[in-house]
Amino acid sequence: MKRSFMVAVALASFAIPAAAPLTVLAQDRDARVSRRAHDGGGRGERSAEARAPRQAPAQRPRAERSEAPRAARPERPAARREERQDRRQERRDDRQERRQARPEARQDRRENRQERREDRRDNRQEHRQERRAERPDLRQDRRENRQERRNGRQDRREDRRDSRQDRRGDRREHRADRREYREFRNRFNADRWRRDWHSRHGRDWWRNDRRWRGFTGIRIGFYFAPGYGYYSVPRQYWRQRWGVGDYLPSIFWRYQLNDWRTYGLGFPPPGARWVLVDNHIYLIDEIDGYIIDVIYDAWAW
Repeated sequence: MKRSFMVAVALASFAIPAAAPLTVLAQDRDARVSRRAHDGGGRGERSAEARAPRQAPAQRPRAERSEAPRAARPERPAARREERQDRRQERRDDRQERRQARPEARQDRRENRQERREDRRDNRQEHRQERRAERPDLRQDRRENRQERRNGRQDRREDRRDSRQDRRGDRREHRADRREYREFRNRFNADRWRRDWHSRHGRDWWRNDRRWRGFTGIRIGFYFAPGYGYYSVPRQYWRQRWGVGDYLPSIFWRYQLNDWRTYGLGFPPPGARWVLVDNHIYLIDEIDGYIIDVIYDAWAW
């Protein structure tokens, strides 16, 4: 018995707290329901009025509606109607005048075209007359030009004759110079000079000469001239030799051997000079580079 009582008390202690929220929720629900009932009177009336069908406004008969605006509409003044009629009449008159003026304008254009054609014909006639008048002058100018060309041809022929005479005179002078060159070769032998010079001084005699002080060896594309140093040589002239009777290129003429007495070379003829090209010595004409004599391998590198 005592045990049953204790079990009932324990169940009650757990059930009462759990039922308290349910009680509160029920009270809140009752309060909301009563509030809705209190507010439902006015809202229901409003909703009923809203749900009631609206009555259409009273409509007047069609005859009254059509006659009322017409009676209220003011009548237009007669001045405005007359003004509109005047403007329409003016537009009709303008159209009629333009239609009547078209044939006159066409006739004017035709007359202008005819006048322009006649003007062009007159201008052509004038140009033809002017060209006919200018033809004698043009013919005279052509005759004068022909005469000038003939005179120019005659002058050129005379110039050619003079140049031929000059060349013949130059040939005579060159022939005389060539005679002097032959005399020089008769008294000077390049092979004998090289043999005697090498036998007395040796082939490397130039190593102790002050003019070879800047020489450091052979350079491709360059020649060394004693007393001048290294200078560039064009590719077509590199390692090329020229013989007696050839013409030495002008780029080598400036490397002149002035102390020819020191080397025991022959006295050059008038108008000739000794020049240094690589390890060769050339005797050339100062005017055209004609090679009079040549000493090959004057020294050995």
